[in-house]
Amino acid sequence: MMSKALLPALATFALPVHGEVDFARDVRPLLNAHCTSCHGGVKEAGDVSFIYREKALGKGDSGKPIIVPGDPDGSEMMARILSTDPDEVMPKPEHGPRLADTEIATLRQWIQEGAKWGEHWSFVPPVEHVPPVVKDATWPRNDVDRFLLARMEQEGLKPSKEADKAALLRRLSLDLTGLPPSLAELDAFAADESPDAYEKQVSRLLDSPRFGERWASVWMDLARYADSEGLGLDSRRDVWKYRDWLISAFNRDLPYDQFTIEQLAGDLLPDATLDQRIATTFHRLTQANNEGGTDDEEFRVVATMDRVATTWEVWQGVTMGCVQCHSHPYDPIEHRDYFRFMAFFNQATDNDVPENHPVLRVPLDPARHTEAGALQDKIRRMEEQLHETRRGVASRSSWTDPAGMTGSSRRAKLEIVKHDGVEEFRTVGNVAAGAIHTLDIPKPATLQKLTAFRLEIRPIDEATAIHTPEWGAMIRKIELQAVGPDGVVSPVQLAEIIADEAHPVFDPNLSLKGSNRGWGQYTKIFQPRHAIVTLREPLDLQEGATLRFVISHATDSAGGAYPLIAKRGRIALTDDVAWTTPDAGVEAMKKELDETRKALVGIPFTTTPVMSDLPPDLARETREFIRGNWIDKGEVIDKPGTLSVLPPMPAGTTPDRLAMARWMASPENPLTARVAVNRFWLELFGTGIVPTPEDFGSAGERPTHPELLDTLAVRFQTGMKWSMKSLLRELVSSAAYRQDATISAGIAERDADNRLVTRGPRQRLTGEMARDHALSVAGLIAHRDGGPPTNPPLPSGVWKPFDSGDRWTTPAEGNPGRYSRSVYVYWKRSIPYPTLATFDAPSRELCSKRRILSNTPLQALAVLNDPAFHECSKGLARLMKYGTTGDTDARLSAGYRTATSRAITPDRLAELRTLFLKLEKDYAADPDLMKGMAGTPDGAAYTVVASVLLNLDEALIR
Repeated sequence: MMSKALLPALATFALPVHGEVDFARDVRPLLNAHCTSCHGGVKEAGDVSFIYREKALGKGDSGKPIIVPGDPDGSEMMARILSTDPDEVMPKPEHGPRLADTEIATLRQWIQEGAKWGEHWSFVPPVEHVPPVVKDATWPRNDVDRFLLARMEQEGLKPSKEADKAALLRRLSLDLTGLPPSLAELDAFAADESPDAYEKQVSRLLDSPRFGERWASVWMDLARYADSEGLGLDSRRDVWKYRDWLISAFNRDLPYDQFTIEQLAGDLLPDATLDQRIATTFHRLTQANNEGGTDDEEFRVVATMDRVATTWEVWQGVTMGCVQCHSHPYDPIEHRDYFRFMAFFNQATDNDVPENHPVLRVPLDPARHTEAGALQDKIRRMEEQLHETRRGVASRSSWTDPAGMTGSSRRAKLEIVKHDGVEEFRTVGNVAAGAIHTLDIPKPATLQKLTAFRLEIRPIDEATAIHTPEWGAMIRKIELQAVGPDGVVSPVQLAEIIADEAHPVFDPNLSLKGSNRGWGQYTKIFQPRHAIVTLREPLDLQEGATLRFVISHATDSAGGAYPLIAKRGRIALTDDVAWTTPDAGVEAMKKELDETRKALVGIPFTTTPVMSDLPPDLARETREFIRGNWIDKGEVIDKPGTLSVLPPMPAGTTPDRLAMARWMASPENPLTARVAVNRFWLELFGTGIVPTPEDFGSAGERPTHPELLDTLAVRFQTGMKWSMKSLLRELVSSAAYRQDATISAGIAERDADNRLVTRGPRQRLTGEMARDHALSVAGLIAHRDGGPPTNPPLPSGVWKPFDSGDRWTTPAEGNPGRYSRSVYVYWKRSIPYPTLATFDAPSRELCSKRRILSNTPLQALAVLNDPAFHECSKGLARLMKYGTTGDTDARLSAGYRTATSRAITPDRLAELRTLFLKLEKDYAADPDLMKGMAGTPDGAAYTVVASVLLNLDEALIR
């Protein structure tokens, strides 16, 4: 109990004026602001934490109860807050100021009322709310407006008038398709006096194939899409089929729940299609580092952790990076939760290799996707059937371990040791790439024939390798020789190498011919692996004979730095005739498999990296990382799981990546729909209902309109059935979206950021929109439906990649490939396309939840001087000079309207006319000035005017 001397002091604080204290709304922000830096998820000074209820209601190191529900006077928390002793008071003077009287009163009332704990608002399932009754019943067009207007009326504010038709169509066209309206579209909308004129435009734009291109570019920031690996050499990587999948998914309005599941676990869906497997490239867009000397396991782990962070940031709006090292500093997310979730991704087969395995063959022609998918399904089924047949033979065979084995090695030193009663070879000290092991095994007394042998490679330290693997081994060639009692050496013909997995990365049989990419464990080994090598025909074993096994290793190693050598291994022998007796069923299966593979190879294709999981018998062990250090492993994670603060996955569910994806996209998940709705709102209105879209946790900002957010979230899942186009239609059809964007003085003071939506959205064009807008108004844009990335013009000196093999080849002027939309531009992480970077596009090395817009002179300089924009200026100049009838004023007016969607004003026209006439006169007097622009003075003058038009504020705003 606290000192009685403090009781009068406690009584001096009045209770808050509002009703019952709400923990999430009133208390949690106070704890985060003043307490959790020392008593939170990272640090628990004095064994006190205010993140978890059970700890806050327990006792600290002092043995005193921290919070006693119903008894603030008996709560050590209040005693410390009110203490005047600098050694006792909380927060300590060096950590922050004393709490304000109102804050102390709030905490006191909360404890008095029973210290009711509550979850943060975003962790509670959303509930649909009845739209509020508003005073102005004429303004709302739908329920979105009723929620917004109720808040405006509460604040004594009014909405703005509706924008004029031209401004409205420009905003709508750029928001939904990323392109400005044409003059014909502007004229048609202006002339349409029907009541549903606007709705018809919404439908037209939602149905446009350009819709998917615009919204794919938004998702590509989240997916950290790039056409290069990042890190190290930042080499080229073919992933554009995923970009095309995205565009298609948006265009066909793939429901958001399915959109989620396919990207997270499309490969695990029953009868997964080729396109569903392509969707999983989402999580193969992690960076890779194939520079010499890097550790593949380190960067495999980095990629796995990036998948954890990205999944939570994209679909849950929760930051998880900090939980890698410690419990969350503000939210009840425990350190162990991170690794329970990481276990969903830790079984992925990719491992940071230059070949980007596993990759999927994808036809260049989308019309052949179904055909190729069926062939690949057949190949997988047959490989698995063949594997099971061989496993059955192997389990029935009797295997003999060697006795008296001897060995030597070129470029390494070998010793033979006995482990668990079995002889095995081990290297001693350093090894070198291309080492060749020679192992001699005397004829076993129990074998008269040899039909097959099993070569096994093992980690040196199996207990550690299961969670921290060692460098593996790649066998370039396997040879068998029979050494007679007289010393005569005879080669033995080998028939086949059968791997211990159904779908090996490389063809194991290449190790019969001599290949650096045959059988082995590439590049890391974390548990014993084996292959069975069969003989063409049984080998009779003479008494006194010796079997000599020559194992040649790959001559090029991992990144040229780590030799992939078998440092520990075993050989076992069998005389089971099943291995050398032809099996008609197996031979027919192999023949059909070979024919199916040839049919697949015959389809012109590209490849894309995809997700795939290890088979259960080859699964990795997942452990906690102590302080987030991947080398320092802690306790074993028994099974994957989600966060304890959220609803669990359904009982009886197999906890795999597909179950996790379905949980993520389920109505029971309180975050997914909210985060999605907020993201679409952010793109349309410039600020999210939750202003911090990257953080829906207690450290983020609360929603400005919580009832609206929850109602839209519920409706998105239910009435809209996760339709992204339906959600967008609802938002752009609102009166709020259709407001004029003019900022009045009164509104600017009271709603500067437009969080209350008292006016229409006014946003600068994104980098993609700025370039596409210029191409469009210049009449240059060349529309396409997918395909490999393009290389538009670059300023000189920009392209100097680390990897000299990565070329930037720009098509010649007039070639349509030069004018493709920006969504198709080749995206190199280390050298982002200048226009996009200048206009605040991220490098996409990591997931980017929103673009923070800047306003810098560089943007104006890019539009004025970049060669691509200069080409657009020339195109717009041609349209003014040759594509418009009338006098100079008519041509200038048409150019202005083309660039801005607005009718020109007299003052603007006067300025442009003055500029044009001066330029025309100057170029006529000195023709050298117009080189590179046009062949006539008026053409050059129109080119400069066009450059000015493209750089106008009204041209770069949507």
